[in-house]
Amino acid sequence: MRSLLAILIALIPMALSAVAQEVTEAVATTDSSQYPLLILVVGIVSVLGLIIGFRMNAFLALIIAALIISLMIVGDDGFDMAEAGVRMHAVVSAFGDSAGGVGIVIAMAAIIGKCMLDSGAADRVVRTAVRITGIEKASVGLMVSGFVLAVPVFFDTVFYLLVPLARSLFKRTNRNYLRYLMAIATGGAITHTLVPPTPGPLLVGANLGIDIGTMMWVGTLVAIPAAIVGLLFSIFVDRFMPVPMRPLGPGEEKHETLRDDQLPSLALSLLPIILPVVLIGMGTLATTLADKEDRGRLVASDLLAPEELRTELRADYQSDAPSPGRQLLDSAVLSEDQRSFLMAEGPVSEVDRQRMADILNEVFLAKDFYSEGAYLGIAISDVAKSQLSADQVRLKPVLRRRMNRALLEDAFPTLIKPHEWNSPSRLWANRLSLWSNANFALLLAALCAIATLKVVRNLTLKDLGSEVEEALMSGGMIILITAAGGAFGAMLKDAQVGTAIQGLFAGSSGGGINLLLLAFTIAAVLKVAQGSSTVSMIVASGMVAGIVTGQDLGYHPVYLATAVGSGSLMGSWMNDSGFWVFAKMGGLTEGEALRSWTLLLAVLSLTGLVSTIVLSIILPMAS
Repeated sequence: MRSLLAILIALIPMALSAVAQEVTEAVATTDSSQYPLLILVVGIVSVLGLIIGFRMNAFLALIIAALIISLMIVGDDGFDMAEAGVRMHAVVSAFGDSAGGVGIVIAMAAIIGKCMLDSGAADRVVRTAVRITGIEKASVGLMVSGFVLAVPVFFDTVFYLLVPLARSLFKRTNRNYLRYLMAIATGGAITHTLVPPTPGPLLVGANLGIDIGTMMWVGTLVAIPAAIVGLLFSIFVDRFMPVPMRPLGPGEEKHETLRDDQLPSLALSLLPIILPVVLIGMGTLATTLADKEDRGRLVASDLLAPEELRTELRADYQSDAPSPGRQLLDSAVLSEDQRSFLMAEGPVSEVDRQRMADILNEVFLAKDFYSEGAYLGIAISDVAKSQLSADQVRLKPVLRRRMNRALLEDAFPTLIKPHEWNSPSRLWANRLSLWSNANFALLLAALCAIATLKVVRNLTLKDLGSEVEEALMSGGMIILITAAGGAFGAMLKDAQVGTAIQGLFAGSSGGGINLLLLAFTIAAVLKVAQGSSTVSMIVASGMVAGIVTGQDLGYHPVYLATAVGSGSLMGSWMNDSGFWVFAKMGGLTEGEALRSWTLLLAVLSLTGLVSTIVLSIILPMAS
């Protein structure tokens, strides 16, 4: 029997490769631009079929589906078995990247949650909240908490911090558990996609040329009615699909309920929640203030020898060899007039010098500014290297401008004045960077929660270690599933699913409400395809920016941004890490999460779209 099992296990890689080969051969005549969409369909069917149809563990199902998708990614020569190992490595690498992004945060959150529950800290917060709001309005308090906290803090972190309160509240009321979970998700999800300074809305605003202040207050206006509708929907779902609160670990239910005089103080109970929020919020504020200075922007006096710079650019452009000047002048953001102006001959007046600086500042925001071949043999500064190694899709405009300015300084060191990046505001942001790092902030919060548990329960160090170990065991499966979901989404991205979807909308146009609907649809389709709200917002806003250039919208472009943000909530399913965070931290099955989380985000998405359309009509703010 064991030998048969070993043979079956050994055959699994061959079977997966064979399936991938048959699929790729069957679609050999398929239009190459449509092939990624077929991969998307196969991915969706694989995940849903394995989890729902075969009742397979979510971690295994997602890894298998990711491998299938990876093996379907073929080159011009078709499927090659020799590349199968490389494709498996791609899955492993994506899994590691995803686990590295969430692993420590989830582990610390698991410790905080268990320690708050076992020490009575969560119960103290809940009892105080119930005395203030009453039992019937407890979900309102959770929704408002999520709404506010998700502005400076990532949604995942907010959910980790507030779930212990929902669990403790259920222990006190013995009802409405799903309502409490959905209330937290409602508040956190809607501001995460609509209100900066979280990265998604921040980058959408940058792509569409909207200042952060306008994005914040309009995003909040759109988010409020969506949050109210989401809370009402949570009540409806909880009434018709009540979900029991299941233990997240083997020892969660072993402690007796404490009397009021045995509970820690309210301040001590709130410390594991407030501490990371304050630290992360301070870092976000300091970075935002430093970014507003935009120290990478050129001023006219930074062009030390504009005539010589023009000479160098002309020489580079006339040469066939790759070079920094040629790369700059070939940028898609330059018009022919701007390109000619940068290479013009003759003396440079102060007006011309300022115009050169303005044009270069535009080019500094281009994603095609750098290529490895153009800068071959040039010593690249640490400033530029640090940004080149970052995720270029999510790179903030202020950092992209700084990176490209530094590259230009490296290419023409005697012609461009080196910029001074470390202003007082930037130094403060740098000093707070460790303390405001989510991993470090939650580590400190976990230590506070552990200390509180030890004091309240009077535990020995051995018993305290056992409590922490139980928490980490419950968090381990959540990390595995979340990382596997990240790997699955990364394989869809590698398959160019997003690019294929962009092609579907290429050439789309229109005006007024039609553009809002288009922006919403593009973001929604991208969200369903690859799982990440942030990525769908960035890509969709970039596409929309290209479509609306020069058009008279009849309303402020901020409404295009909120349409994109609303669309990025639609269709959250098993390729979205948020889906797994909600399901596993809440103790829900996959089916329950699909009927609650997925539907809730669809409601938030549609309500956000309606709010956007209504506001664009009654408060157009058109210039």
